[in-house]
Amino acid sequence: MKTILSHPEFSQMWEKIAQNNDMQTASHKYETFADGWPNLFIDDVKQKIEHTDVTYLADISKREELFQNYALIRWVTDYYADKLRVILPFFPVWTMERISKKWEVATAKYFADILSTIPSWRKWKTSIHIFDIHNLSERFFFDSNDVNVELHTAMSLIKEKISAETVMVFPDEGAKKRFSDDFEDYEVLHCSKKRVWEKREITLEESNIEGKEVILIDDLIQSGGTLIETAKILRQKWASKISAFATHGVFPNDSHKNLCEYVDELIVTNTIPENEQRAEEVTNMQVLSIQKLVEKIISWDDQNEK
Repeated sequence: MKTILSHPEFSQMWEKIAQNNDMQTASHKYETFADGWPNLFIDDVKQKIEHTDVTYLADISKREELFQNYALIRWVTDYYADKLRVILPFFPVWTMERISKKWEVATAKYFADILSTIPSWRKWKTSIHIFDIHNLSERFFFDSNDVNVELHTAMSLIKEKISAETVMVFPDEGAKKRFSDDFEDYEVLHCSKKRVWEKREITLEESNIEGKEVILIDDLIQSGGTLIETAKILRQKWASKISAFATHGVFPNDSHKNLCEYVDELIVTNTIPENEQRAEEVTNMQVLSIQKLVEKIISWDDQNEK
């Protein structure tokens, strides 16, 4: 029998995945003591954890949740799960690929080190599955001797929402390199970006998009500043509709509200569960579920065991 448990923010998805895949759910208490430290407890250990195949759906989009998630993951291995599969929808943007000064602390590397300490049990290594990691090289921060890290993308979700005539716009060189192959059947435009002091300068390659629907594609949105500047250029070129899609909408300081003023539609996924609530605050924001992608990971993993 297979078991799934999750961070409370993914509880609805967790229950649907269990129903669709004939998995049992392990109920758990995810609380804090009076002093604020975690108070965690999982029921039915012998029936739900011991000698079972366990999937844990983690949410580390908030820094204060890092330890709780790690503690639950380690706990599962300490209580004799035969196999552990960790679904980590969002791996936050840490300091590593952006290091420009000699003494900066490589936080991405050190958190990968922590996750690499998850022990393997029985026949299989623990596997960690991440959607659209911001920098592909971060995959190699993990110790492959201890854990298997697999990268996945949610770009298929947006392809189901757009027409064949939609023009893909990549707001910078990084997005172009990462995702242009996923949209080779579409008309594609590329932007270039450079910073002049504190100012961001965006240039769009020559094109005729008058009367066309365009969509900005990226893996992650923080403040949305680059997308806003790109949307302004697209307006000047008389695009009929401007949408923006990213797998991860981080939106510090409610920046989704500002971005929604510059695009006709903002689309993200629920890799960061808080986006479900954010979408209720504006009229033109939509959140796509990664549920079927998670189910595909579990199903693929099962087939490859046989």
